[in-house]
Amino acid sequence: MERKRQRVANDTTASPPSKRLVRDKNDKPEIPVHSEVENELSSIDDLLQKEETSQRQTWQIGKRVKRLLERHENLPISKQLDAYFLWGTALARLASLNEDPALADAAADKFQQILELSGDGAELADSVDAALGPVGYSLWGSSLLIVATETQSREVLDQALAKFQRAVEVDGGTTFETRFQYAKALKEGGDLVTFLEEDEGAAGDVKTNSYYDRALQVCKTLEDIYQVESRKMQKNDDEEEKLKEREDGSNGREKNDDEEDKMTVEDFGEVRLLEAVLQGLLDDPSSVDSLYRTVALYQAAIALHPDNAKALMETTDYLAARCLASSNFGTWPSASEWIKLFDGLEAQYKRLLADRGFELQECHEICHRKDTHDQNEPEEKEIDEEVPYLLNALGKGLTAFVRSFPHFDGDVVEEMKKSKQKCPDASRNTRFTHAVEILRSAHHFHDKLGCYYLACLYASPAFEDEKECRIWLETADSYGALEDEFDVQEFATMHEKAWFKHLAQPPVQVKEIEGQEQGSSEEDDG
Repeated sequence: MERKRQRVANDTTASPPSKRLVRDKNDKPEIPVHSEVENELSSIDDLLQKEETSQRQTWQIGKRVKRLLERHENLPISKQLDAYFLWGTALARLASLNEDPALADAAADKFQQILELSGDGAELADSVDAALGPVGYSLWGSSLLIVATETQSREVLDQALAKFQRAVEVDGGTTFETRFQYAKALKEGGDLVTFLEEDEGAAGDVKTNSYYDRALQVCKTLEDIYQVESRKMQKNDDEEEKLKEREDGSNGREKNDDEEDKMTVEDFGEVRLLEAVLQGLLDDPSSVDSLYRTVALYQAAIALHPDNAKALMETTDYLAARCLASSNFGTWPSASEWIKLFDGLEAQYKRLLADRGFELQECHEICHRKDTHDQNEPEEKEIDEEVPYLLNALGKGLTAFVRSFPHFDGDVVEEMKKSKQKCPDASRNTRFTHAVEILRSAHHFHDKLGCYYLACLYASPAFEDEKECRIWLETADSYGALEDEFDVQEFATMHEKAWFKHLAQPPVQVKEIEGQEQGSSEEDDG
C-alpha cells in the first residue's frame, strides 16, 4: 500500500497571525506614493490583524495585493516589500488551513521576492530581517515545511527549519510564540525524517533523534524564560500598579502591546505537553521507568491547564501506543498496573466531559436505545463540540487495553484463558463492552469518529468478528477517517479477505488491477 505521511491535524506549525504592521507612516517614501496605496495596504494589514479571518477574506487579500502591484508598477521598494509580505502572509495562512503544498510554495515565493527586493551587499541580512521580522520568517518556514512534507525532501525541510531558527534569532528577548513555533517545527521535522527512514528501510535513528533533542532544548529554554518571567511578575504584581494602568488608558495599552507575547501558565502548559510528546518519541519502549517518567510529564502539562482536552487526548495516544507495544517486552507493567493508569485516565475524562455537560453513563443509554430500536428516544440536546473527540480518544485508550489484555476483566484481575485463545463471548468482557459503547457514542455524535477504533477492536484476534470489522472499517472509509489514520498491520486477521484487500489498495492501484483482470478476461473470451 502506498504510504503518504499525514501532517498532524491539530497542526504543530500553524501560521501565527500577522504582527508586522505596514511601515511607519513617518517613513520617507523613495518617490511620492498615492494615498490609495497607503490606504489599501493599511486596510489589508488591519484585516490580517484580526483574530479570525475567513478563508474567503484571506483569498481576496491575495487578489487585492496582486491588483495593487499591477496597477502601480513603480511603487517604492519599501511599499513593494509591504505588499509582498501581506501577500505571502495571506497565502501562508491559506496553505496552513488547507494543507495545500501549491499555496505553500506560492507563499514561499512571495517571501523569496522580499529577499530579492532587499538589495545585496553587507547590509542585505539586516535589510531582509527588517522586511520580514520574526513573523515573516516563521510564515516562510511554515510554508516550506508543508512543501517538504509533500515532496518528502530533506533539503526543503532543512531550509524550513533554518527560517524558523532565523525567526528566533531576529526576535531575541523572551517572547514565547516564535520559539514555540520553532520547537514544533523541529518535532515535525523529526516525524518526517522518521517516516522517510522507515520508507527507506534505514535502521539508524540518530538523525531523527537529533531533531527531537533540539526541540527539547528549545522547550528547556522556554521553561527557563517562564521561570524568570514568573518571578518578575510576582515581584511587580501589586494592585496599585494594576489600578494605575487601568486609569491611564494609553499607557495601559502600550504596556499590553509590549507584553502580549509573554508566557502565560497556559503557554507553559503547551510547552510541557510538547516536551512530553518529544520525550515519548525518544523513550526506550522496553523501559518501564521511561513510561512513568513520560506519564509524569503529561500529567504536569494537564495540571498546568486542567481544562485542556488536547493534553488529555495526547496522554491517551501515548498510553495506548505503549500498552499495545507492551506485549513485545515481557509482562511488565502488569495488567493491574495498566488498569490503574487507564482508570486514572478515565476519571479525568469523566471530569472534562461533565464540565461540558455530558455524563459518561449516557454512552450506555445511547447504545441501549439503538440496540432495542427504542422509538421514544429523547430529544437530542446540543452537546459541546469537544465531547465526541473526547469520547473517541477515551475509547481508543480503553480499546488498547482490551486488545492487549483480552482475558482480564473487571476491577479484579483474573486470567480466564490462555493468552492466545479467543474469549468465548466478547460481550461478557465488561471492559470490552464499555469501550465499544464509548466509541459507538463518539460515532453517534460525529460520523467520522469511533468507527476506525471499533474496526481495530473487531480485527484483534481475541475479539475477531469479520462482519463487525467490515461494517466499521467501511464506515470509516466512507466518512474519510482512513485518510487520517489507517495501519494495515492492525488488521492482520483480515489480510486475506477479498473485501479488505480491495479497501486497502490505493485507488489508482485498484483501477490498474481491475483493468488487468478485465484485459485477461477479454483475452480468454477471444
